[in-house]
Amino acid sequence: MHLNKYSEVVERLENEEFEQVELGAEVYQQLLAIYLYQNKLADAKLLWMRVPANLKDDKELIQLNLLNISLQNNNYADFFKHIKYEWSERVKSPVEDLLNKQREELFKLMGSAYVSIYQHNLLELSLMSEDELKRVCAALNWTEELDGDRVILKPKVQEAPPTRGNDDQLLKLTEFVTFLEN
Repeated sequence: MHLNKYSEVVERLENEEFEQVELGAEVYQQLLAIYLYQNKLADAKLLWMRVPANLKDDKELIQLNLLNISLQNNNYADFFKHIKYEWSERVKSPVEDLLNKQREELFKLMGSAYVSIYQHNLLELSLMSEDELKRVCAALNWTEELDGDRVILKPKVQEAPPTRGNDDQLLKLTEFVTFLEN
């Protein structure tokens, strides 16, 4: 996904915010959603602080702020819980893009951090349906094993990047030291 996708919209909304005295919640909703998608969490937090007090009662703004707090705390469970909301058309596209981006990040993290994970734990964490999870796991070439009545998901083993041998590094260091001494 490409983070410049909403750059023109952000520029227009930021200009609106600077030029107009009173804005509706819609401008803040869109701007907050796009900041979250672009991973500009500090900008989103500062925007929330600038939102007038009378608009902070807006349910969608509150929900977007909860998403921001979850992302700042790296709390995937809360993030996926708070994103399950009936979003308005104004913010639906950036929120769906954000959801897809966070799911990709979650599976990338799980694939590199765990050798295996129980399916029910991943379902609980990601709040996906079992069918959605099976599709994603199949696309990532994850395998399934049974542990009694529980399913264990095993990420595809990632190959470690090749590293230079210690002898090569020592030779390079020796050559460098010799160069410096001469």
